[in-house]
Amino acid sequence: TKKAVKITAKKKTFKAKAKNKKYTITLKANGKAVKKVKVTLKVKGKTYKATTTSKGKATFNLKKLTRKGKYTAVIKFKGTSLYKAATKKVKITVKK
Repeated sequence: TKKAVKITAKKKTFKAKAKNKKYTITLKANGKAVKKVKVTLKVKGKTYKATTTSKGKATFNLKKLTRKGKYTAVIKFKGTSLYKAATKKVKITVKK
């Protein structure tokens, strides 16, 4: 049986002029980190990819997000032979 996966992600606010807009999420199954799996984050029609670390953290660099506004980002994990797929929606705000 595949294990259920939990995506932990918080809403985040960036400044439009910031060069590095790093956004980090955590992927866990039964309280343990899910290592070296691919995760995608889709916001405003663009898809960003990241791979989880040994601690289950994946960091996305949202460089192309420069227009101010409120966005809904969708984080997706497609699942593997060991883990079920998971999706989570979060709010990302870009300020002046």
